[in-house]
Amino acid sequence: MARATSRRRVTCLDLDRPTGIGGALELSGRAWDFEIDADRFPSVRETAALRATVDYHRGRVLTGLETTPAVPELAGLVGESAISGFRGRLGAVVAGGAVRRDTPLVLLLDDVPLGTLISGHAVSAANELDPQSGTASTGYVPVGDQCAGYAERGALIATIGVRGRSPVADGPVAPRIDDAFGRLPGPLAPHSMRRRRRIDRWVADGAVHIDAMFRDTYGRADGVETVIHEYQLAVVADAETGVIREAVATPRVLPWFDCPGAVASAGRLVGMAVAEVEARVRREFRGVDTCTHLNDLLRSIADWPVSDGQVPVPGR
Repeated sequence: MARATSRRRVTCLDLDRPTGIGGALELSGRAWDFEIDADRFPSVRETAALRATVDYHRGRVLTGLETTPAVPELAGLVGESAISGFRGRLGAVVAGGAVRRDTPLVLLLDDVPLGTLISGHAVSAANELDPQSGTASTGYVPVGDQCAGYAERGALIATIGVRGRSPVADGPVAPRIDDAFGRLPGPLAPHSMRRRRRIDRWVADGAVHIDAMFRDTYGRADGVETVIHEYQLAVVADAETGVIREAVATPRVLPWFDCPGAVASAGRLVGMAVAEVEARVRREFRGVDTCTHLNDLLRSIADWPVSDGQVPVPGR
């Protein structure tokens, strides 16, 4: 339930292959910013949407992109990788003033690279869990020590060494959540995936409180939606300085044995100003004590809370 007198941001990015698991990847996203009044009634402050296509099996190239609101400058992203360098190119569009970084649209766009990456789970799972799918391998080779789950001496890399390929995570059934007050799309199609985010923010007792989560789910061939990743994040920041006092990540579902090794990295936010989080997480949070997906959850809080001036930005 939403907290009275608070703000909420929700994003939902669906990753589907309507022509078959070996076909093009289609990304369809929606985002909402809500203001919650004292009676817990939500009103929409801002919305965003995107539709994109990716030639997943031929270089992960972004072949189409439409957004609401329209941003003509984003056309330069088309024809380039949807993963490698995407965020840098998006950052250049933001720096040029075509769209504000603190908008729900930019958070949706920021999820395109990792959304494209995790969609490979559907390809692998279709092969292993539904042999009739008849699709090719993703071709993805994990890089040792890039994160906790892929620790060079960890269980996953050892398993790959024995099997010659990565195992496929089969998570628990996804509990129902409705963070967007009835606006989220319906059940997942078979072999599709969904990345959803929620960020709640409220001010109490001289502090800004942030409660955020993300969940990645997969639609199995039998119609069951299962959770692959889920994290929750609780942050408390000083309302005057914007400096983070507390930051705790709670893992709900993680795919690999060594993934929990990244949980403590959230505590490294303590002492940072909220406005510093995006850049510092990108620059400093790397290696076997971090998680790519948790990093994105940490980064997701950095811009939106300052959009109405309730959390100070150093130097302003």
